[in-house]
Amino acid sequence: MIGHGRISKQKLAKLMVLALLTSSLMGIASLTVTVYLGFAIDGRIGLGQHFLFALFATFVTILAQCMSMFYFIGTAKQAKDLLGSHPQAPEFIRRTREFKSRVFPPATMAILFTMAAWIIGGGVDTRVLPVWIHTILAVAALSGNAYAFVREVQYMTKNNILLDEVAVLIGDLPQTE
Repeated sequence: MIGHGRISKQKLAKLMVLALLTSSLMGIASLTVTVYLGFAIDGRIGLGQHFLFALFATFVTILAQCMSMFYFIGTAKQAKDLLGSHPQAPEFIRRTREFKSRVFPPATMAILFTMAAWIIGGGVDTRVLPVWIHTILAVAALSGNAYAFVREVQYMTKNNILLDEVAVLIGDLPQTE
């Protein structure tokens, strides 16, 4: 509840998208700082800062990507449940599957590259692995998350439009012309 009124389901869905995209941007920003600190390391103190930022960036990034994926799973289920056996249900379900198929691969790759950069960073710190492997993975994590973010913006917007259409179809939202 905000103020004296209730938040509509459509408004709540838009706020959720805003929160998810903001957390993804926080992850990208913290990954950027982490990569910068990695290149600017000067002794063990610099390494400590790089490690702490990497820990935070990895956590925020993976959480944001997973939550974005769960958002698509949850809203697809919601649309399917609300429409039931409505004649247009198959078309809406097809669209939700398309959205997931466009977002899940880049989001999964962003998660994997971020995890790999974090894990391999430990190998570099112990001097078991060369720095260049960690550097390539870090750049891949950063660019992969940026690409996933672009896809999430596109398809979360389309998903919100779909949810509004479902609400109009079931009579939960007045139809606008």
